[in-house]
Amino acid sequence: MRTTPTLRRAARALAPALAALALALGAAPPAEAAATATATATATTAVTSTTAVASDTDGPIGRGEVMDRAWSWVAERVPYSQSGCYTNQFGCYRPDCSGFVSMAWHLGSSLTTWALWNVTADIPAADLQPGDALLKDSGGTDHVALFVRWADPAHTQPVVREEYDFGQVAEERVWGDGLRGFTPRRYNRLDDLMPYGSIRVKYDSMGGLNSVLGAPIRGERDAVGGRFQQFQNGIILWHPDVAYAVYGDILTRFWATDAERAWGFPTMDEADGAAAPDGTRGRYQFFERALFLWSSPTGAHVVHGAIYDAFHAAGHEKALGYPVTDETDEPGGRVQKFQNATVHWNAATNTTSVTRS
Repeated sequence: MRTTPTLRRAARALAPALAALALALGAAPPAEAAATATATATATTAVTSTTAVASDTDGPIGRGEVMDRAWSWVAERVPYSQSGCYTNQFGCYRPDCSGFVSMAWHLGSSLTTWALWNVTADIPAADLQPGDALLKDSGGTDHVALFVRWADPAHTQPVVREEYDFGQVAEERVWGDGLRGFTPRRYNRLDDLMPYGSIRVKYDSMGGLNSVLGAPIRGERDAVGGRFQQFQNGIILWHPDVAYAVYGDILTRFWATDAERAWGFPTMDEADGAAAPDGTRGRYQFFERALFLWSSPTGAHVVHGAIYDAFHAAGHEKALGYPVTDETDEPGGRVQKFQNATVHWNAATNTTSVTRS
């Protein structure tokens, strides 16, 4: 919403006094936003929650709910106006840029562009996450948009949801000319830890707080080609719209060996392995480019490439037992030891051989 510079200055000068009055009346101060990092997603579904939890007006709100609320106006093609209000299941808000963001954040009223400064805090552009804002009220521009994701790997072109001018409707679009002097801002009561989207669906299916993962300790962030969220006892990895959990010793080994950069994303959840010849039983999890195997006596190890092919052909852990080492160099190739065999790979001939113990 457009306002004069004089009104903006007066409102900002009054803001500290109003905040002090609110505290004197017993109002709780805004919660601090949680830890931030670079945010990229490759599809709108990554920032749309299918299980949003309804927030209270002016209360903490998760990113999934913010994006669901914002998407409602885009889907309904709400026309821009600086007067009146638009009503749907999320309430009645003025259908201009700041009213749109006020609706998405579930504020108690449709704030003006300049008033949004008082309920947000600066963040670096590299820390922008879905549901954050891009805000400007200088140089003849009074506008705010809701950040969705970056459109390019270099993080120079934001995808936003916005109400931006008369004759237009709420839409999601790319700012091809970059941030243009807009300031990245984060709503003070945004709950960064609340899972959303595909990660939320996976987390809930596992039992949420009662699952093996425990409580979230970090908000959803970039993985290499996808997204992940860290919990007390593990992570959930998303790529591009399939999420799986990784935890325990398999996660420790995954992180220690360069994670998804080396092995890609999980293609299944962790599951029970077969019994080895000596009766050892463990767990396994497939990733795009490797198999991780764990048992109590052998620990967690990675099997991949030509050695995995030989392991697979020989009958997996049921025949060769669980790996007791990762793949290592030997003269002329690579080698990996299992409980009941050693698998060699010859670089010159690109062949494998299995020496049974």
